[in-house]
Amino acid sequence: MRQLAEDRRADAPDLDDSDACVPGSVNERVSAETVFTGTDRIRVLLAAAGGGKSVLLRHHLSDGAARWLAGRAHDRAHPSVPVLIRATTLAAEPLLVQALEAAVIDELGPYGLREAPTADFFTRPPYSGTPWLVMVDGLDEVSDRATRVALLERLAREGDQEPSTYRFVVATRPLPDGELTRLGPGASRFELQPFTAADLGTYAQRCFRNLPNRDGHVRRFTAGLEMSGLHELARTPLMASMLCPLYAADPARPLPEGRTGAYRSFVELLYEQNTHKSVRATHAEAIRVLTDRHQIPRDQQATEQASRLVRDELPDLIDHVAHERINGNTAPAIAILAAHLHVQRPDKVRPALWNAFLGDLLRPTGLLVERAGDFHFLHQTLLEYHAARHATRDVQARAELLARLFPRRPVPAGDDATPSRVPPSSVQSLAIDPSYLGFLLNGLLTPGDRIATDTVRALDELAAHDAVAAVRLLSHQMRMRTGLPDDFMARHFAAFSRNKELAGYRIVAAWYLAMLAGHRDEGAELLAGLVDDTALPFENRVRAATQLARLKDYRPRAAGFLLRLASDSTLPFEHRLNAGQALGRLAEYRHEVIALFASLLDRAPLPLYGDFYERMDMATVLAGWGDERGTGLLLRMTNNKGLTVRRRARAASGLARLDDERVAGPLAAMTVYDDPEDDIYGPVLAARALTWLSRYREEGARALARIASDPDAWDSLARVEAVEFLADVDGHREEALALLTRLAEAGTARRHAAKALAKRRPTA
Repeated sequence: MRQLAEDRRADAPDLDDSDACVPGSVNERVSAETVFTGTDRIRVLLAAAGGGKSVLLRHHLSDGAARWLAGRAHDRAHPSVPVLIRATTLAAEPLLVQALEAAVIDELGPYGLREAPTADFFTRPPYSGTPWLVMVDGLDEVSDRATRVALLERLAREGDQEPSTYRFVVATRPLPDGELTRLGPGASRFELQPFTAADLGTYAQRCFRNLPNRDGHVRRFTAGLEMSGLHELARTPLMASMLCPLYAADPARPLPEGRTGAYRSFVELLYEQNTHKSVRATHAEAIRVLTDRHQIPRDQQATEQASRLVRDELPDLIDHVAHERINGNTAPAIAILAAHLHVQRPDKVRPALWNAFLGDLLRPTGLLVERAGDFHFLHQTLLEYHAARHATRDVQARAELLARLFPRRPVPAGDDATPSRVPPSSVQSLAIDPSYLGFLLNGLLTPGDRIATDTVRALDELAAHDAVAAVRLLSHQMRMRTGLPDDFMARHFAAFSRNKELAGYRIVAAWYLAMLAGHRDEGAELLAGLVDDTALPFENRVRAATQLARLKDYRPRAAGFLLRLASDSTLPFEHRLNAGQALGRLAEYRHEVIALFASLLDRAPLPLYGDFYERMDMATVLAGWGDERGTGLLLRMTNNKGLTVRRRARAASGLARLDDERVAGPLAAMTVYDDPEDDIYGPVLAARALTWLSRYREEGARALARIASDPDAWDSLARVEAVEFLADVDGHREEALALLTRLAEAGTARRHAAKALAKRRPTA
């Protein structure tokens, strides 16, 4: 998992760069459990479709229950009690407490819950000083945007309540148009990373544990992924959990091509191997039980015919239920089924018995799970797959879908021109979740007929109207192995990568061109050209080199580019530093950038860059890589009393981030000032750095509170910043908000404090 430094804009270049951190795009890689720790009120867990969000939430729920049952009630790493709720459930209930009660009853009722929680159960913390950790799963499954935005604003208000009863972790796919900003600036974001190649190998070994020569099967499975083009897609946990059983069921059978093929094969496998539920036998028994209730032969015959028709049409009926659900029909699945033309209840069968029969047909399929008295698809992507099957079930349905996704402008009477597509702002395909759109496009393209040709033409017109929208759409579909023709994709990605108006999207296009079979070298050369393109923002040039390094044969060349940029004395220092950091992330080349930075530090002053902060930044990078030359320089700066406190505190901060306790004493001394009219921002920085040292966190928090409370300190902005830093220290948010409230009421700091308070407590 990685923690995002800032909200990813909807229009930001979209690139799977999980193997390479882009400078400035993330703070750091962290353990998946990190999202549940801390004291900030709202955190967001982001991942693409099938990325493992729900599994992680359920794992934490199970682990949390075990921890509390074992009596570890004061585990500082997890100071909260988890409770899981689906976003759709929360959106349907006007009050959070009622929604949580309903969620607990639905979840635990089948497992022996004997009575509902008391009316005040969720209105107060489970323990003194211990909030509920409300894990909201599937925010993206709230299909109506207005409802989703209202829910986000509601969560922001709940998170802002004092005293604190709840913390929230909201799991979702990425959402458009900055929707997540409704949660307020304090909501931190974490992104689940896909499997690495090693992770996938380990997972496959567990799945193949009952096969002879397990390691050999893992190698053949990995080779099969490469041949079928599924190697990148298999890094998604859900896809891996589908592909491994498919291989294990028949190792001699080639893996399916593309995501839709994988889902089709997986659904077939569910029916073929769901022997413990015996789908066919269970369905036959359900028909027999329903029919045998009648003694009159005519009634028996009518019931048997109607029930067999439903059984025979069940796959298409499941598709229909999915399509209704994805388009906003919130009725129970049984009610949706019962309203279908192919589900005609015989007159002599009571509605309750007929509905029970429909449930008996759905239950053993393995595609749906029963929860809260209704049937839900096993996963959102299974819902999307089946909904797309319905939307593309025949030629007429496909033609209607194409017209909805890419509507045409009307042509005036007598005009022989071919109708063109409407501008991208009116194209519905851009508003559909990329995962669902991928299934829809596959349904439009698969038969290879006129509609497939028209679909490709519509995408051509989209690219001509809006290249940014097109490169985003095509890159999403490329990652999901949607069945767009390779020559079509190559033509557009090559054109996009040469389009100078696309800025960072040129890197996206060149990368995905390199991922296409037969176009690796072309894409790599385009990436190399972007590294040398001085018209590009420098961070994009570094990003192009970083992506080039992901192509094994081009890694040395990419490293050479980065070393050249880091060594170029004509470039601004921050550019050289960014290039060096990117090179250092390539483990086998880190020694080269360490040697370069160390040689620059040995020169006094640095050529062209003699500023203290530049030397400090370079030393901080070296220290982070474990190089004693960087650590030593930071220590010397920290202890140099000829420097200002502000500079000494900044130098010490680099080591405090590494939990180096050698700076604890100097930092503690720096938090004390004799004259309140002095620059107190240095002491504030020192106190904050002290909180980063695990054994001195509370001492740093006390220093921040002391400085913020000093009415004689002239620097009101520094006092407010001290409070804001305090709010970020685990367990001190409420203390910080109380301090901000007092500062906002009177004194020289009131304007800055009021502004900070409004940011911490966003209004509805």
